[in-house]
Amino acid sequence: MKIQYLKNHEINFVRWDNCINNALNGSVFAYSWYLNIICEDWAALVSGDYKYVMPLILKPEFKNLIFYSHKLGQRLGVFSNLLLSEDIVKKFINAIPENNSLISISLNKSNKLNLPEVKKLRTYELDLIQSYKKISEKYSNQFQKDLQKAKENKITITKGILPNDLINFSIKKGARSNPKLKKKKDIHKLRMIIANSIRYSLSDTYCAYNEDNTICAAAFFIKSKRKLHLLYAAINKNGLKTNAFHLLIDKYIEVHSEKDLTLNIENVVSNNNADFYSGTGAVEYNYNHYYKNNLPWIYKLLIKNY
Repeated sequence: MKIQYLKNHEINFVRWDNCINNALNGSVFAYSWYLNIICEDWAALVSGDYKYVMPLILKPEFKNLIFYSHKLGQRLGVFSNLLLSEDIVKKFINAIPENNSLISISLNKSNKLNLPEVKKLRTYELDLIQSYKKISEKYSNQFQKDLQKAKENKITITKGILPNDLINFSIKKGARSNPKLKKKKDIHKLRMIIANSIRYSLSDTYCAYNEDNTICAAAFFIKSKRKLHLLYAAINKNGLKTNAFHLLIDKYIEVHSEKDLTLNIENVVSNNNADFYSGTGAVEYNYNHYYKNNLPWIYKLLIKNY
């Protein structure tokens, strides 16, 4: 198998997007428009006239190359509409330029890889094909109590919060968000992702209001084929106290139930995320994260781990 390393200007974006669109494991995070937002100069590994592709998010630092997973670009790796064996995935991993580089990338669930440099990480998904009644019957007793508390506190859920309102709420003092976006450029990337995904009808925004009609929780969901991802969520102290996010997720599940969709909820924000995941009946899945640091020792001291 011949694998080419292509710089951004060498990539044929039409062929690239056709591959992602037809891939058995295609993802919104791998389309060129999305990659262009999170990394203007992303590179790629390509084989067989775009039959197999792997995006690489780059961060030039100290004149060395860092290949990493952006907080807003979940689990990339190798994509194809053909067989994706572990051997093929290994060949792509080995094709990443290693000299003076740091590689820290999360792979999609279809990418099997058993190497010493691989760590198993967890994500949580909920199948929505059943009726809301059947799904909610599987909620834990504690999750049911948390929902009741939110209702008693007169929390209301609304769809369609404006992107700027969502982001402005999330960066207010006292608000907690997941993922945490501390840099202004990452907040800007999120704005662009929300704007573009709304344009392509790929997303929803939801928010929770307290009894004073003030926002206390908000969420941004993005669709990828038959998958829904809670990409960004935020909550303030009042929202945590009143379990507003529990009611928000419950409402989202209700709206999207009885559809051939899977909801990824790993970015929830609550007082206890582990209880939240198990409380909804979400299933835990493992995915592979590959990490290899080939930087000279001096740069290892200066560059933060990714």
